[in-house]
Amino acid sequence: MKKKMLRVRPIAFIRVDNHLVPLPRFQRAFDEQYAINEEYALIKSEDRNMTRHRGYFAQIKEAFNNLTEEYANGYPSVDHLRADALIMAGYYTEARYVMDSRDEAKHLGVMLRRLSPLAVIRIKGNVVLHFEAKSQSVSSMGREEFETSCRKVLHIVASMARTTPAELKKNAGRAA
Repeated sequence: MKKKMLRVRPIAFIRVDNHLVPLPRFQRAFDEQYAINEEYALIKSEDRNMTRHRGYFAQIKEAFNNLTEEYANGYPSVDHLRADALIMAGYYTEARYVMDSRDEAKHLGVMLRRLSPLAVIRIKGNVVLHFEAKSQSVSSMGREEFETSCRKVLHIVASMARTTPAELKKNAGRAA
């Protein structure tokens, strides 16, 4: 029997007496994600300002559209730019693979690129370094970490577009 993989989405609840009841708009996701008579851990999440969240992505797009020639050809998409900036800002996981030869390292690098198109992959001799940007999803980053990562990422991408985060914000607001 093959199990269906579901994406776990945050669900908002309200406490009624001694029960947690999902808000009506989350009922379908709740029914899909949670089985009757199963035990689940509840973790309180911090609300994220979704206007700020959307504004952040608009500012990165603005930077992407205005990258200097030095950077423009290095990023095929906005997602590539954001992932690279997250890695530069220190928001990543790292894996190190030691292979028997440089050729094996190159082969692994090609395979990793296919699996992780947004990752940064470096090959040094027979060693492959694989850097994967940390997810900024609501379920992966709390509000404070998200805000800090946003500031760092916007500073990086703004410098790549020879501007400031404030200018990105102003210009992204005009484009919206």
